[in-house]
Amino acid sequence: MLEAEYAAMRQAEERHWWYLGLHDQVCRALARCRGLVSGPGRVLDAGCGTGKVLEIFADLQPVGLDLSATALSLARGRGDFPLVRASAVTLPFADAAFDVALSLDVLANVPPRDVPAAFAELYRVLAPGGALILNLVAFQALYAEHDRAVGVARRYRAGEVREMLAGAGFTLDILSYSNTLLFPAAALVRLARRRRRPDCQPVSDLTPLPGPLNAALAAVRRLENAAIVGKALAFPFGLSVFALARKPGRGVSGNFQRNAGKGL
Repeated sequence: MLEAEYAAMRQAEERHWWYLGLHDQVCRALARCRGLVSGPGRVLDAGCGTGKVLEIFADLQPVGLDLSATALSLARGRGDFPLVRASAVTLPFADAAFDVALSLDVLANVPPRDVPAAFAELYRVLAPGGALILNLVAFQALYAEHDRAVGVARRYRAGEVREMLAGAGFTLDILSYSNTLLFPAAALVRLARRRRRPDCQPVSDLTPLPGPLNAALAAVRRLENAAIVGKALAFPFGLSVFALARKPGRGVSGNFQRNAGKGL
């Protein structure tokens, strides 16, 4: 990921529709399984970036992990969270150390050959019955300038995510594409940007939008999130793949259902 993009991410996380939508989706997913969290420090954000998710869930005293020293430096400005510099492929934590793990638009930056190992590590550090909340960028055909800027190695299909999660031992509660209603317009923009010369300095899509447009796009995401997370509906295409998976054990499905739809 280009160093300049971390500062852009730090600013965009506050109000950009993409992040507002993702954070709403994660809030709903964590509410669905929050009964699992047995104590402080039992939530891991594996790839915490500049730390906005850590700030949102500060009451759970989450642990943040990232490979970038720049990202962790920016995350430190958001609160007094435990922060660890390490790779998602080799997590420096004991077995069963966490009840919930978050992996949000991170594993797409890992070399594809190492992604199954990263899923295995997430499975290892979760307690039996623990939950994984996952988001990945979708469809390699949409690989464009934004991906180059933020260090994406590969975009994924839902079927590939299903296979890798099953291979690591997870069972699925939710698997769906998201950012579906905005897919046609966004896909056209991304495909157009692929025509730029590959030797040009890439720039991400995190530029600010006019307030009303930004708010409208965030509202669309919230509607989708209510369907995907609240009702476990699966959309057939979208800009991202979203999953809520679990490590078998201690009747976790009951907790998912009991907490479905509750706020944080």
